Amino acid sequence: SVSQFFHILGSVDQQRGCCEVADGKFEITIYTSCCNATKGIYYYTTYDNHQITAVDMRKENLDASQLIRYPIITTGEVRWQNK
Repeated sequence: SVSQFFHILGSVDQQRGCCEVADGKFEITIYTSCCNATKGIYYYTTYDNHQITAVDMRKENLDASQLIRYPIITTGEVRWQNK
């Protein structure tokens, strides 16, 4: 499953503070992604947003001459259960 994929890759994430590459600069895992080639869905998470975001590539005209791009969603959301 997609969720399982991200759990597995989470075991090798670079957390800020673990690997200093320069004075005050740290290596981090900026994003993690996978693609379901059968369904045409691209999934990703970012360092600051662990919620899985999906892009359905079949909803786009992939034969178009223009590049299709989406801003990366880096802000995490909290889902309230009692509000």
